[in-house]
Amino acid sequence: MLAAMTDDMTREKIEDQEARQAAQYASSPVTIKDIAIALGVSHSTVSRALNDHGHISDDMKERVRAAALELGYVVHAGARTLRQAHARLIGIIVPDVMNQLFAVMIKVLAARCDRAGYQLVLCVTEDDPETELRHVEALRQSRATGLIIVPTPSVLSKTAILMAAMPVVQFSRSHAAIVAPSVAIDGSQGVANAVRHLADLGHRRIAYIGLTTRISTGAARAKGFTTAMEQRGRAVEPVLFNHGPGTIEFGRATTTSLLRAERPPTAIIYGSADLTQGGLESLRHEKVGVPHFLSVVGFGDPGWFKLMTPGLSTVGLSLSESAEAAISILLRQIEAREKGQAPELKTSLELEPFLILRETTAPPRPEG
Repeated sequence: MLAAMTDDMTREKIEDQEARQAAQYASSPVTIKDIAIALGVSHSTVSRALNDHGHISDDMKERVRAAALELGYVVHAGARTLRQAHARLIGIIVPDVMNQLFAVMIKVLAARCDRAGYQLVLCVTEDDPETELRHVEALRQSRATGLIIVPTPSVLSKTAILMAAMPVVQFSRSHAAIVAPSVAIDGSQGVANAVRHLADLGHRRIAYIGLTTRISTGAARAKGFTTAMEQRGRAVEPVLFNHGPGTIEFGRATTTSLLRAERPPTAIIYGSADLTQGGLESLRHEKVGVPHFLSVVGFGDPGWFKLMTPGLSTVGLSLSESAEAAISILLRQIEAREKGQAPELKTSLELEPFLILRETTAPPRPEG
């Protein structure tokens, strides 16, 4: 009986001790020192074992890893970063994540970064330069290895200075203040191809609804429209040439205004996917027959474009290819810096778009 009572008391003491240890680990993070005390070895031995140091035996490494797992040890990422020249982080800064181009880019970059052993950190600016600055500062403080950025229209000088000290690639847009390679899709050529197609069908009153010219992509697409119109002998009437925020609302409101004009266009070209969506909403609301009354060419090719009736003709974009090019250029920059070589900063790559013809374009209706 006495032996049984003694065993029970011993078991209770052990359980109490384990409970106290568990409470201690729950209230404060387990450290390398805790593992060293538990194993009766030095702090440096534990540290080297966790970092797979060649001078530590496989048996000791296994003991340390087992103890770390049992005690609930988690690597302190911040401390590790401080010991490194750079963290294995790549930042991606975009205006929004709903845009199809940026969504595809993020997916491609995440896969490439994972294969290369990097973590991807996503930042969203909503095209606000102050927010952009805060994200760049945070990435620099985190010792991020590199950055892919869709710059805001008004990049601050401090932001540009911070980016000059790290590998950077501009994506989709470019800004003169940022000295870094750029990768984009030639939206100018895409819009020009749409103009030529409509002109060949006989359209003369061709309208354009595009992005604000304050950003490089908006300016390029607008220039593609005006240049192609002039080359085909078509007048660019101010009332038919519209650019503003790349929102669904702007696309909808501007399309409605054009449809209700005294002399409406016979065709409309849109300069972004969101503008296209807004325009299509207006056309449905106004009950406009496409392409019999109005021909339409969209921009980009979200999956639902091809599900429309009739199927939407649109400017197709090399989305995955452009994202692959951007991360490849960034990784080459990183490799060059690690080797002490000067990175290439003047690379400017523009991928060709392509016109996808479905059922929303046709010759203009006869006048009169």
